[in-house]
Amino acid sequence: MNVKRPARQRLLAAGAVLALAVSTAACSSSGGKKESPAATGVLTVSTGSTGNFVENFNPFSPNCLQATHGMIYEPLFLFNAVKTGDVQPWLGKSYAWSDEGKTLTIKIRTDATWNDGKPFTNKDVAFTFELMKKKDFDSYALPLSSVSAEGSDTVVLKFSQSAYTKEYFMLGKADMLPEHVWSAIPDAQKKTVLNKNPVGTGAWKVKQVAGMSMDLTARSDYYFKGLPKIKTLRYLSFSGNNGANAATTSGKIDWAGGFIPDIEKNYLAKNAKFDLVNIPLAVTFFVPNTRSGPTADVNVRKAISAALDRDFMSKTVYNGQAGPTNPMALLTPNYEAVLDPTLKDTAFETGQDKVDSYLKAAGYAKGSGGTYAKDGKKLSITLETVAGWTDYISIAQMAKQQLARVGIDLDVRAEAYAQWAANQSAGKFQMLLSNYGYTPVPYAYYDQLLDSRIGPKDGQNSTIGNYGGYSNPEVDAALDAIATTPDLEKQKPHFYTIQQAFVKDMPLIPLFNAQNEAEFNGNNITGYPTEKNPYAGSAIWLAPDSGWVAARIEPVADNKK
Repeated sequence: MNVKRPARQRLLAAGAVLALAVSTAACSSSGGKKESPAATGVLTVSTGSTGNFVENFNPFSPNCLQATHGMIYEPLFLFNAVKTGDVQPWLGKSYAWSDEGKTLTIKIRTDATWNDGKPFTNKDVAFTFELMKKKDFDSYALPLSSVSAEGSDTVVLKFSQSAYTKEYFMLGKADMLPEHVWSAIPDAQKKTVLNKNPVGTGAWKVKQVAGMSMDLTARSDYYFKGLPKIKTLRYLSFSGNNGANAATTSGKIDWAGGFIPDIEKNYLAKNAKFDLVNIPLAVTFFVPNTRSGPTADVNVRKAISAALDRDFMSKTVYNGQAGPTNPMALLTPNYEAVLDPTLKDTAFETGQDKVDSYLKAAGYAKGSGGTYAKDGKKLSITLETVAGWTDYISIAQMAKQQLARVGIDLDVRAEAYAQWAANQSAGKFQMLLSNYGYTPVPYAYYDQLLDSRIGPKDGQNSTIGNYGGYSNPEVDAALDAIATTPDLEKQKPHFYTIQQAFVKDMPLIPLFNAQNEAEFNGNNITGYPTEKNPYAGSAIWLAPDSGWVAARIEPVADNKK
């Protein structure tokens, strides 16, 4: 069996703000090289409320700066997060499966260079995948058995079992690394080195990082001719959503991804050329720890779910910009093709009666103060969110009130992003407020949510998913079964198994579709993705799509800013 999938062919198995002030003044390139005639102006980038920048460009780090993925390090192909089945060549040219999903042959481009001038080769690709064979670097649970570089442009990967469903992770998410740099770093240090001067194939190099500002400068020798179209990529950070929003709504920010309350009035109505792109790509969740603590009991998770008024939260916080989800957490309409027809009308259970029945099943009883307790200890759950993420803080406070009404205590803790991310990747929390998705294919979506082999365990962190540590052999087997065939019809029964398990176990508590607003200032820029032309994901934090987009945004021709 040989399934050929050129980069532009629809996949058979198909189914992570940016502020910009454009200056038209040309900048001279360094090193005496001829500058790309398209690279002019300044693209000022806001990462939102992330505080001071830490000069960390380590692609293995959960705390690396946003520019690391897509801007500096690149994958082999763009798997368009917005349009299932749209795959574009990046560092790779084409790929083909054979041996019933146990062999993957990749053809790479031969005209790319690392930003230190050395050529990008198939040996770099082979080195990257060889590293993934090691336990500490196998973030995607790849069943890799061998890696070989053949000729000047070919890499062959062989697997111990069919690996069709790992396609997106290997080809669309994995950053290619320069062998001449990373082979010199001991494995024990590869995850901790800050990598302050990153050597990547991407369109930009790091110029400076200081406080709450970071500048990247366009490469004059980027292999996509005529790209990037803007010379300087300037990231700005803010202490909270309010500061970021003030800059965006005043027109100082041209590409943003922050939450703006009542966005019609507070942004779009302010200028006829302010634009909004909002395509659901993820689901917002309460992420319970399923390995320890009170939320390890499925009955507690279901009780929490039954206490929530999701519609009130969404309408109050997002003014209708975050639509409803379902108990399977299935993103629709993008993943409609794999929806279990027996679950299409399934709704969330709600109400005090449901809460009471689940908590009694978990061994809890209501005390005189109206709060549930067991063995003399009240049911109290700590929910962690990020300080400065005002929309999430609002959601958390609403949940606290709603849970209090049914007898559950919720302790909301807003903390620095670095601490929150560290707790997530280590699985050291009781419950998180977060959102997941941003994958162009449903198997990758469920894999990152539920695969027991990628979650944090045994002292090992995860930067991939399943942070709550859910483990279900039937789900793992279903994910593996999907991996044995690119035939969607043969995959469907296994997707149904996963969805039924999700409804039964509620490993994560879905809230609603994640707000995914991306704001663009059309007075200054053009060439960004739109709902009519969704050539990639539109958010600066959505890697690696953001790297693809940033290279293609250009100043408005008559901009005199």
